[in-house]
Amino acid sequence: MIIRYCPNGIRQPMKNKSVRRNLPGSRGDFEMRRFLCLLAISILFLAGCGKAKEMQKKLPPVPVKIGRAVVKDVPLNVPTFGVVEAFSRVPIRCMVSGILQKIEVQPGAFVKKGDVLFEIDRRPFEAALLEAQAQLTKDKVQFEDCDRQAGMLERLLATNAVDANSAKSARAKADAQRASALADEAAVKTAELNLEYCVVKSPISGRIGDFLVYEGTVIQASNTEVMNVVQMQPVYVTFSAPQSLLPQIRKYSGRGELTVYAKVRGADGPRAEGKLTFIDNAVNSMTGTVKLKSEFANRELEFWPGQYVDVTLTLTVEKSCVVVPAQAVGVGHNGNYVFVVDDRNVAAFRPVRTGRTEDEETVVVSGLKEKERVVTNGLVRLYPGAEVIDVARAEQESGK
Repeated sequence: MIIRYCPNGIRQPMKNKSVRRNLPGSRGDFEMRRFLCLLAISILFLAGCGKAKEMQKKLPPVPVKIGRAVVKDVPLNVPTFGVVEAFSRVPIRCMVSGILQKIEVQPGAFVKKGDVLFEIDRRPFEAALLEAQAQLTKDKVQFEDCDRQAGMLERLLATNAVDANSAKSARAKADAQRASALADEAAVKTAELNLEYCVVKSPISGRIGDFLVYEGTVIQASNTEVMNVVQMQPVYVTFSAPQSLLPQIRKYSGRGELTVYAKVRGADGPRAEGKLTFIDNAVNSMTGTVKLKSEFANRELEFWPGQYVDVTLTLTVEKSCVVVPAQAVGVGHNGNYVFVVDDRNVAAFRPVRTGRTEDEETVVVSGLKEKERVVTNGLVRLYPGAEVIDVARAEQESGK
């Protein structure tokens, strides 16, 4: 109810509803003003959109680089680093003591199994061999004489011409002389073996290291290391992997040999290919890693023992994956996205679901098809509906 003030000061109610709706501050007036405000805002928004579209049409094309989504097989790799180890390393020592008379090789030379490395002075061992041979000859002659005498006494014993003790003593003396002759034969073989040890040959094929002693040095048997030979074909590359990957490594290695790639950092040429040959039987509790070892043929001698190399262990290969260059994928509030370019060179925003990234290529699980063009460089300058120009293609056309 509306109260009307009269000049005489008496308040009277107003019953006219049309007058009440038109009074300032009434509900009808508030709704009318809100409607007018919304109408004004809508007009301004539509006007702004129109101006935005006109400005967008006037903007020049955005220079970008464009690539394509392709379908390819993507390996599941474990990148790490490792150390090259020699397949075998043999310290070269001599089995006899003597003077190092002559070294037949040069430091750092490659040798084959059986090549002569150095010689010990042979003269003392030649004299020892002659002495052993002479002693053998003497004892053989004495044995033959004792055997002859023992035989004669045994024949006389049959006619009772001699007593039995004399015959038995003669036979015992002959047997002892035979044993001496056998011992002399062993001494001759030992002397021949020592003489053979004077010439030291390489037990494996490999590369000679630096000399540790030189000609004229008196070396002790089985004690003095003269040099060492390192086998470099093949070689091992030892590396480690996180313990979290051990179940996958065991899983895929159980299905067959795992491929390992290695390359010296900064070296030219492709990566060398090897195979995983060893998984350690325990995890290192200090580092949380497991030790692995791979074998490489090393035909071109690209690897040297002690060298650090970049290693990639391939667990498996996923077939027919859609991939794009890694720089084509942007990260937004709602996830990853790409800008897809149509035939009119207009960029469209496209959310995608991505997988892992290998060798600067990202696997797109969903949201993109094969052969679709995507922007690979210049994402920060793009907006939905922007016209683009391929910089690389423009440079090629201008070069022609």
